[in-house]
Amino acid sequence: MADKISLAGWSLNRRFRREQDPLRLVDYPSVAKEEFGIEAVELNNPFFASTEDAYLDELVEAAKRAGVVFTGMAVDGTGNPAALDEDERKASIEQIRPWFRISKRLGLPAFRVNTGGHGAEDDPRALEQCIKSFKELVKEAEATGVKLLIENHWGISINPLNTLRIIEEVDSEMLGTLPDFGNFPDSQNPRGLELLQEASGGLPADEIRYWGLELMAPHALAVHAKMYTFDENGEEPRIDVGRCVRIMREAGYEGYWGIEFEGPGDDHDGVLKSKALLEKHLGL
Repeated sequence: MADKISLAGWSLNRRFRREQDPLRLVDYPSVAKEEFGIEAVELNNPFFASTEDAYLDELVEAAKRAGVVFTGMAVDGTGNPAALDEDERKASIEQIRPWFRISKRLGLPAFRVNTGGHGAEDDPRALEQCIKSFKELVKEAEATGVKLLIENHWGISINPLNTLRIIEEVDSEMLGTLPDFGNFPDSQNPRGLELLQEASGGLPADEIRYWGLELMAPHALAVHAKMYTFDENGEEPRIDVGRCVRIMREAGYEGYWGIEFEGPGDDHDGVLKSKALLEKHLGL
């Protein structure tokens, strides 16, 4: 398909989570369309008011009324699929499993789930447990037709080589990646940065991001175009967005480009600046 931009719900997470008059998920599609001119959105499971069919159908109808499509969902809070304790690992699988049914009811093509493994990023036993979990989960993906995505979202998935290992071992078209432009360790996460520099053969810190994206891009079914701040030229000073776009395109990526603004400033301004920068580098 032609390049299309979507909006990740986390861009507006402060609106969803505020105490006074929080943004309702059923209103999110119309906000994306009317406030930002974006006609595709990614959902986030923490913002669901219910998982009952009536509520899910209400979400579908709200999107239809707004003329907005759902591109997928980021699922959090589902335990640790990389747990060394087998009971804990199995409990995580059971927390993830219902989201296949929910995603199918919503008409989603895929959802992202976390790998777990926080604090065990370089433990081969945790990686093996994670592989076991995704082998079980992909059976559910194949049964429902809803694909499963792995994002570079900390824990085991902090290292793109781990993600590739999971994908190779699982060996299913129903499992892919969701590369995030921003979720790579930097000087604020020295241990993570050290791990990735070692894994990459000693690349400098400012090259780790692009090395990781090049590894994940060939398997990408979705993208988070993460942005934080903007300079006087509208560029993201921490992330070479143009280079990220080129990496994805050279790998053959043809899916939605999901804006995920995560900066400290106003989210209205941040999303619009993110959109303008992404449009610039996509040539839209």
